[in-house]
Amino acid sequence: MRRLRTLVIGFLLSFALPANAEGLPPPDGRVLLVVKGAIAYTNASGEAHFDRAMLDNLPQHGMTTATPWTEGKQRFEGPLLADLLQAVGAQGSELELTALNDYHATLHWGEVSRYPLVLVMRINGRSISVRQRGPIWLLYPMTDYPELNTPYHHSAMVWQLNGIEVRE
Repeated sequence: MRRLRTLVIGFLLSFALPANAEGLPPPDGRVLLVVKGAIAYTNASGEAHFDRAMLDNLPQHGMTTATPWTEGKQRFEGPLLADLLQAVGAQGSELELTALNDYHATLHWGEVSRYPLVLVMRINGRSISVRQRGPIWLLYPMTDYPELNTPYHHSAMVWQLNGIEVRE
């Protein structure tokens, strides 16, 4: 079932993100996220740069969950981290996440395959700004998976996310 899901996502992304010679189209707008490291598809000197439109073209996922930083349950939406990694052909054992303020967190590959981690770009249907932990905030679905409500997982929910390095 997982292999079928991966094949379907790859097929859909082939239409959503038309490839250039290096594998991904170049961004037209301001770059929000840079993915580098052990990736197969790039669009800028060995890196994959994504603007908002490119991230919006990935399959979108929504979840309603509570977080330690918001009041009550909110609706969070954006692409799955797994879909982004599929789009760049990532192969690794861990991810180094970086925020605008240079905060770093390490995420093990198993977390990506085990849980639907969302690169949140909208809360309750509205785009989030830097002031609101955006434009990209990595979130775990803590309400659906209560075991994720731990300090370890909290530290990996990087807001103002602007970089991902895939490490082997």
